[in-house]
Amino acid sequence: MIISLEFLAKSFLIINFDVNKDDQHYRDMKNYLFLIALMVMALSTAAQELPQFSPYNYDGWEYNNPNVELSTTDIASGNIALYVDSSNRALALTSPQFDCSGINSIEALVNWNTPTFYLSTFDLSRAALTMVIEDEGHNAIDSVTCVPTTPDVSTHKLTLTLAVPTGLSKARLRFISWQANVDSFGAVRKVSLTAATAPVDMLPGDLNSNGKLDISDVTALIDFILAGSELATQPAADVDGNGSISISDVTALIDSILSGNKNS
Repeated sequence: MIISLEFLAKSFLIINFDVNKDDQHYRDMKNYLFLIALMVMALSTAAQELPQFSPYNYDGWEYNNPNVELSTTDIASGNIALYVDSSNRALALTSPQFDCSGINSIEALVNWNTPTFYLSTFDLSRAALTMVIEDEGHNAIDSVTCVPTTPDVSTHKLTLTLAVPTGLSKARLRFISWQANVDSFGAVRKVSLTAATAPVDMLPGDLNSNGKLDISDVTALIDFILAGSELATQPAADVDGNGSISISDVTALIDSILSGNKNS
């Protein structure tokens, strides 16, 4: 299957390379590449998105209070409370495991409700929220704590950022409020996670700069060549490393994708 796909892709690109961008041959080529993409995607690994938490998006998250289940109603009602109970158990919210390869930091924007802390008589430090990054074995690797700073509101938007240790490929995030108790606590209503990608060296053929090689790079390379663009404006277009751009770069890029050499 891989051999026939390689033959079809190369043959079509070589035969139809010298075309005007506005003519039917070019449009046919783009359509054909789309069909190839469906097959190439089966060989590619899609980047895993970070898990998100809200009343309508909580699949895979865990809350260790047996008396409350994760549901749209309970989350929206502020029942996912984090505190240390009378048996000294820390009620926590834990994310599903996710792929953190190539990520150098994670930022969490948390909607944190502290209904009992809106009065000035309460110490906001007791509502401090901690985010812990754990490895596959649930071992804590690092943590960060954020304290609400506005005493006259009950809904806080807290930002917590953690660096992802080098070499950590799979992780979970756990949210805890160590200083809270049953009489004064906060509740999580939403967690929006974003990742900062570690800078990487230029990957030949990676024209869209997403850190991997796929069919979108092939079409971008063809566009680049047909437009007569200069190599200096896009060094990644020189896939075969010969100092110029030609059909050989397109075939070299297809070779890399089909051989599974999709990222650095």
